[in-house]
Parts: sequence; structure tokens; C-alpha cells
Amino acid sequence: MSSTGLSVSKSSASTRSRTVLGETAEMWRYATKAGIAAELKTLHHPRPARFLAAAILDWGLIILSTGAVLQWGWIASPLAIFVIGNRQRALGNLLHDASHWSMDVHRKRAAGIANVLFCWPLSVSMPVYRREHNQHHRFLGNPAYDPDFIQDEGDLRRGPLAVWWGQVRSWPLFREAVFGNFGRMKRSAQLGVAAWWIVVLGLVARFGGVYAALVFGALWLVSKATVFHGITAFREISDHVGLTPGSLVGFSRNHPFQGWLGPVFHPHNNGYHLLHHLTPGIPFHAIPRAHELLESWPPYAAGEQCRSYFSGRNSAVASWVERWS
Repeated sequence: MSSTGLSVSKSSASTRSRTVLGETAEMWRYATKAGIAAELKTLHHPRPARFLAAAILDWGLIILSTGAVLQWGWIASPLAIFVIGNRQRALGNLLHDASHWSMDVHRKRAAGIANVLFCWPLSVSMPVYRREHNQHHRFLGNPAYDPDFIQDEGDLRRGPLAVWWGQVRSWPLFREAVFGNFGRMKRSAQLGVAAWWIVVLGLVARFGGVYAALVFGALWLVSKATVFHGITAFREISDHVGLTPGSLVGFSRNHPFQGWLGPVFHPHNNGYHLLHHLTPGIPFHAIPRAHELLESWPPYAAGEQCRSYFSGRNSAVASWVERWS
């Protein structure tokens, strides 16, 4: 890129960053005038017990799914792979929340808990994840600086299935799903991942036998490469793809809030993505209440509010492509 082009790109990135910050400031000005700012700030308060309870539930389902395969054989593996992949996505969503310091006010304790419950099993370094995710928030919708910008206009014109399949067959996204950011993390973090797997597989082998350890490892990897990857691709698309870059509210999407598909595609209230970009520090358990409060702010209420995943004009998949068809 020429020096002139680089200068223009940096200027565009700076403008985009100021736009995002400006919309957030506008939302807080409204919240103050409307008398809801104090409650919104209270909702930011971390509640570690809620995170631990959610993580225990996720890990419990993973353990039960592994046990089902050990008990009934590989006939149970399709359901086990679906549940494990879905709960891997759930753990990843808790990791995402923790990256915004919303898990625990004690940061050293939070880092230790996150490593053991989310980061090391998913092969993710929190510092790497946090750095790249903060860049996404700051430069939302800027193709040159937003690491999560994945909009492909060609796929958008071919329909939602083509959009999803385009991300499923994306090697960078598949590599990230299976290996996390292992190749980009520091050596100490890599050692942490390796130690976690040595200890966990060793414990499983000690109390359940070597075969049980092999089954758990195989189910974990297959689930990450299939269900986890497929759900992650869907989620990444639904966050922003198909909308018009240039503003936070205009380039972020909220998703269905009721129904059984929510925990499949967006476990732990991860579907409130427009809300998340406006108030990134609010923990997952407080998000529904924050949404209720902000529905009185006209720009938020007029934002992309999908009411289903697949049916009707207000569905998420219709929202991906309606501006391009």
C-alpha cells in the first residue's frame, strides 16, 4: 500500500473509532436523562457465582455426553457431539464475557478461573483474545482494522445458505475453531494449554480408563471441528454481516430472545450483540434487563432487532441478505 493510501486508511480507522465512541456516549447521555443510567451501571457489577454456575452446567453436560458414549457406545455419538459442540460454544461465550472484565472484580482470580474453565481447554490465550476483540469493538466495520470483518458481497447475493457455507469452508475460521489462537499465544500460555490437557486426560484415564480418555479427546476434537465450528460461523455472520458499515447501531444486530434455538446458536444471552457493543461490560446474566431498559432509546429500538432465526421477514437469515437481494 502506498504511503498516501496508508494515511487515508488510518484516517478512516480513526474516524470509525470516533463514531463508535460517539454513539456509545450518546446512549449514556440518553440513559442519564431517562433516569436509567444508575441501573445500567449497577448491571455491570460482576457476579462470579453466576459465571461459575453457568460453567459448571456446561461442563456437566459435556461430561454426561461423554458418559453416554461410554455407556451406550458410538450410537450415542451424534447427540454427544452436538451437545459438546454447543457447550463448547457456550464456554467460548463465557470466555468472551470474561474478556470484558465482567466475571470477577478480582482480576488475578478471574484470570485463573478463566484459564482453567474456558481458555486452556479451548486453546485460547486471554491476552491475545482480548487484544483482538477490543480492536473489533474499536474499529467496528472497518475492513482494514476490524479483525472480525467477514462480509463477502458475492455470497450475500447468493442467499443465506451461501453466506453460511462460505464461512464454514473458510480455512482461517476453521483453524481458529479447532486450534484457537494457540499459534499466536506466548510460550507460557501454550504450556498452560498443554498442561491442562495432560492433567485432564490423565485424570480421566486414572478414574475411567485409557479408553475413556481417548473417547473424551476424540469427542472434543470432532465437536470443535463440526458443531462448534458451524455454530460459530452462524454466530459470526449474525453479529454484523449484511448490515451497512459506518455506525455501531447500523452495523450490529440483536437476535431472538425467546425459544429453544437461542441456547443453540447464542448460549448465555450472546445474541444481544447490538446491546453488547453499546455496553460491552455487562455480564451475560444482566443483558436481558439492560435490553429492556434500552428499548426506550429510539435509535436502539430502531436497530436491527431480529425476532426469529429462520422464519419470517424479521428473521436473522433474512436480515443477512435482504439489503443485497
